[in-house]
Amino acid sequence: MTRTEYPGIHKEREGILINKDNSALTAYKKLKQKELNIQSIKQDVDDLKSDIAEIKELLRGLVK
Repeated sequence: MTRTEYPGIHKEREGILINKDNSALTAYKKLKQKELNIQSIKQDVDDLKSDIAEIKELLRGLVK
């Protein structure tokens, strides 16, 4: 296995690149999980907005 010009990246004889930088991988996984959590929260907020709008319409129908 030989090193490349990029830190943490090694190249095997077959030409396969291997990332040996575990801290960067861990940071990437944490960032990806955070992005997924944010997306999930946004979807929940959108669902709640829709539910509230539906409840408002039902209440307006009851008042009339």
